[in-house]
Amino acid sequence: MSGYTVTYQMRKKKRQRRDKIAAYVLTFLAVIFAAFIIVRFLCAGYTVQGDSMLPTYESGEKRLVNRLIYKVKSPARYDIILFESEDETNKQYYVKRVVGLPGETVQVRDGNVYVDGRKAKSFGKEQVLSPGLAADGVKLSKNQYFVMGDNYNNSEDSRSAVVGNVKKTQIIGKVGIKYWPFG
Repeated sequence: MSGYTVTYQMRKKKRQRRDKIAAYVLTFLAVIFAAFIIVRFLCAGYTVQGDSMLPTYESGEKRLVNRLIYKVKSPARYDIILFESEDETNKQYYVKRVVGLPGETVQVRDGNVYVDGRKAKSFGKEQVLSPGLAADGVKLSKNQYFVMGDNYNNSEDSRSAVVGNVKKTQIIGKVGIKYWPFG
């Protein structure tokens, strides 16, 4: 082999190594950029506050909220959502479970929740002591949802006039994966 061929082979190997490193760096940067876009526009982080969702969620948990899903489809029964209050001067954010869907009637009687006369699935450990606005039944209009916390007797939810029925426009997204604390 001539000196020229050896030099050419060495340069070729260096160029291949440099191209490989550049490809790894570009891939890494693309992944970081994609993660930023997903977190910025599709998801949001939210820290659960209070005990209204016990035993499902604990106060202080940090969870991702899917902000895109309800632009594609409507909330389903038993989805856990993040929504904001209608009060423009004092915005509050709530995490609650969807119990009643548009067009349905929700009633709380005998310690249980009924949707259109059928007993709803229970997520709390105890019976509902305070039916609130749902004592005589609440008829939901178009784009309204009835929500409750899983800790029925320690939750400000649709049974309360402060929260009331939740409009679809108030819903920020579906609460999902816990990312802090681990475990």
